[in-house]
Amino acid sequence: LLSQAHRLRALDLLGRFLDLGPWAVNLALSVGIFPYVLKLLQSSARELRPLLVFIWAKILAVDSSCQQDLVRDQSHKYFLTVLQDPAMLPQHKTWAVFVLSSVVQGYKQGQDEAVAGNLISICLNEMEEADPVFRQWLAICLGTLWDKHEEARLRATRCNAPESLEALLVDAAPEVRAAAVYALGTFINSCSERTEHANTLDQNIATRLLQKMLEDGSPLVRKELVVTMQYVVNSFPNNFMSLMRA
Repeated sequence: LLSQAHRLRALDLLGRFLDLGPWAVNLALSVGIFPYVLKLLQSSARELRPLLVFIWAKILAVDSSCQQDLVRDQSHKYFLTVLQDPAMLPQHKTWAVFVLSSVVQGYKQGQDEAVAGNLISICLNEMEEADPVFRQWLAICLGTLWDKHEEARLRATRCNAPESLEALLVDAAPEVRAAAVYALGTFINSCSERTEHANTLDQNIATRLLQKMLEDGSPLVRKELVVTMQYVVNSFPNNFMSLMRA
């Protein structure tokens, strides 16, 4: 990894090893590979990008605490660059989105940095990509990004993110539909200060979700719909109490 002449081959071998399973990732981290692959995220070599995003996807799938190191070193920006690179294949971009989803999951500083890096707009611009797995992870990434994060929700509202996600509700792939429902659910759940505009927006989203997804043929989609309706009930308890009394 330290030799530029052998770096590409070394990364390929490392990626093959990590692909063997979580035990391989833990073993690689235990022997001190982490600082080297972190340092390589400063490289501008495009030929390394597919290998690096694959390696980091494997690392974060096993050890999510590495998200803090990525944000502290501002290395998460590497994956933002990959996501915007038109030369990258959808599979490589999917790995990058997975990494970014891991960076923001349950980590406010990661969410703050992602919002500052315009991750919402970047994801929305990629929504029309043909690859269904990529679309699925774009929706998951957005849902994780603005989960319980008011500023991200406000930014998403200005970018018309709910409308873009609603377009995925009729996607042919059930995983994409489920991811869209998930993202709309966390969007509703991220509102900490209820205003008339926020109430109207969220109630309209909930109504359209029920109209479109209640009889969806996929159990996965209906499961996410139930979770989302939980957020709706928690957000508007007085409305539901009045309905129950009636």
